[in-house]
Amino acid sequence: MTYLDHAASTPIVEEALEAMLRAARDGGGNPASVHGAGRKARAALDEARIQVADYLGCMYAELRWEASGTAALGRALRAALSLSDGPVVSSRLEHPAVRTWVEEVEATGREVRWLPQPAGAVAADEASQALEGAAVVALSAMNHELGTAPALEPLLERAPGAWWVVDAVQAAAWRDVRPLLGPRVFLACSAQKLGGPPGVAALRVPRELAFVPAGRREAPFPESPGTPPWLAAIGMGTACRVRGPALREGLPRVRALAERLLGELREACPDLVHNAGPDWLGPILDVSVPGVEARRMESALDLRGLCVARTSACQQARVASSPVVAAAYPDEPWRADTALRFSLGLGTTDADVAVAVEAWRSALEESRPEGPPR
Repeated sequence: MTYLDHAASTPIVEEALEAMLRAARDGGGNPASVHGAGRKARAALDEARIQVADYLGCMYAELRWEASGTAALGRALRAALSLSDGPVVSSRLEHPAVRTWVEEVEATGREVRWLPQPAGAVAADEASQALEGAAVVALSAMNHELGTAPALEPLLERAPGAWWVVDAVQAAAWRDVRPLLGPRVFLACSAQKLGGPPGVAALRVPRELAFVPAGRREAPFPESPGTPPWLAAIGMGTACRVRGPALREGLPRVRALAERLLGELREACPDLVHNAGPDWLGPILDVSVPGVEARRMESALDLRGLCVARTSACQQARVASSPVVAAAYPDEPWRADTALRFSLGLGTTDADVAVAVEAWRSALEESRPEGPPR
């Protein structure tokens, strides 16, 4: 089996598995307990928090553990929307964890300004107008389907007074998010995109909400109630420690593999189009072929041992075509119906790309209505 669906979940690194197993064997106490076993578990959890904070570039006290990237984004949006009642800015290309929230807010009558992102790109002039007087901004630092990573830093400067919710679930796996950690920025990332286990995510909270002000007994933004997912958090911390040094050489290598994959797919099928615009980062490659239904190709590739996706994992059973590609190309609806997402990881090899190309050639011959491409 050749796995090219790392945007859904990347395999857990061995170091993270070993760290979780070691922590479980060492005691298994509840980190909220005050006895020795609890303190030992709390110390391991605190170390994991420091490792994730070091990877992201924030203070460890600014992090809150959540059960998933979706949960982290939902909690951040609830907080941001409650802190200010002015206009909300987002885009139709966002993950459902964000877009659904914003659509529900709009349905209540609150002003929502949808930022156009043709091909996943952000137009500076239109963004400036939309951000004028914005109270809440919810945008992704790397699109989960197109793989585009538009520069958000200039936008942050245009709306410094807004509360920002940055979806870095994909971005944190590949790019330095430190420039995005402004004083009013919530930023979410997920362990299973970083080589950690599913079931845990981290939410960076703005500093003014993270610390207990003088005279108050409780933090403005406390930890989620209940026992934190401490074993999974330990795995996430270790995955961050391992991934950080690997990215310097890893990202250029993975981008080169993605460019090679794109080139060979185009060679086999000249009418194939790349759905990402100029802000394409590389690890996620989304392509369309006119007349070749994505669901049929996805199944054909699965039968050939190649794992790819049509859209985000949480929407696979709900939608027939990609809502992100549809929003990026409103005048070319065929792209959304035929879009396939190949997503590479640090472990992807030249051999994986070769297998993927061969499987795709074979599946295309089977799935193309007019027969083999000429």
